[in-house]
Amino acid sequence: MVQIIGIIAFCLSAWSFQQNEHKRIVLLQLLANLCFVIHFYLMEAYTGALLNLIAALRSIVFVCKNQRWAASNLWLVFFSLICVAAGIFTWQGPSSIMPMVGMILTTVAFGINNPKLTRLIAFPSSPLWLIYNILHRSYGGALTEVFSMTSIVIGMLRFDRRGQDKKQEIRP
Repeated sequence: MVQIIGIIAFCLSAWSFQQNEHKRIVLLQLLANLCFVIHFYLMEAYTGALLNLIAALRSIVFVCKNQRWAASNLWLVFFSLICVAAGIFTWQGPSSIMPMVGMILTTVAFGINNPKLTRLIAFPSSPLWLIYNILHRSYGGALTEVFSMTSIVIGMLRFDRRGQDKKQEIRP
């Protein structure tokens, strides 16, 4: 059952990077994070569970970024500091550092309203989470990161390179 929850989270996460709208990326990530909270909690990987709960709350703020209360970039600092505190609070050894840094990267990535930069900044988070998942025997989580890296690269090729190709065609 635990791995099934991880597989559901994987599907939502991989699908998110195939979106070309910031709001859709973040909403699908929110759902994936909620699945991972349950997944990691049941596996007693408490750093991963708490960081994913913070990520879900962060996603709510970032989806509402067009509203005044959520528009401040101070949210990036707030959520980054909360991630550090969560890593310390749930410390399970040096492996707790990897998801903490990964979550800070995704905080910055999802806090900006540019899908190209979101993909670029979010990418390094996946190898950090991949190692954490392997160490904690989260096979669904490890699969998620492999496919997330692949999905991000595909999204980069589909959406981000296209603009560069057009710019090169225009040049004499």
